[in-house]
Amino acid sequence: MRVAGRTLVVIGAGGGLGRAVALEAVRRGARVAAADSDPVALRETARQVVAPQQLSTHPVRVTDRRDVEALPAAVIERWGRVDGVIDDAGTLFRSFLPLLRNRPEAHLVHLAATGVPHVGGNIRVTVLVPAGPEPAGDEAYRAACDLLDGMERNASRVRLGAARWWDRVSKAPRRTA
Repeated sequence: MRVAGRTLVVIGAGGGLGRAVALEAVRRGARVAAADSDPVALRETARQVVAPQQLSTHPVRVTDRRDVEALPAAVIERWGRVDGVIDDAGTLFRSFLPLLRNRPEAHLVHLAATGVPHVGGNIRVTVLVPAGPEPAGDEAYRAACDLLDGMERNASRVRLGAARWWDRVSKAPRRTA
């Protein structure tokens, strides 16, 4: 699914990989609903975005059921639709499934460690396979690009960090002596 012109929800957009994904998605032409439990961190994400009119911020505590249940309605109120959810925390995507099922094409990016959801139908799923701690700085930006590239090519999995190197090596043709 191409990112440009789509509405994406990025969970954990207050820092690290989530922030990098939100910023890169906007740079690629997406509308982004950035969600995080830290409103100060969300303001910093909004400050860094290249096209502020393409980003909305949504403070949400994943432990507060009312916050979680209210998030999809807040995103719909702001953007009118949801085409994709990038949930590297693996906690909030279920509340968006009814909205994604109503789209002709939708995408869910989900962390492998939290289990792979079986959603079927029009929803493509890309599983994130992290290697090591959450990337920061330039590595977070490279990981965000890898994640969005994988989403755009409807990859079933995307390896981040050091795992990218192993993925390339393991798929390379083998030479025998």
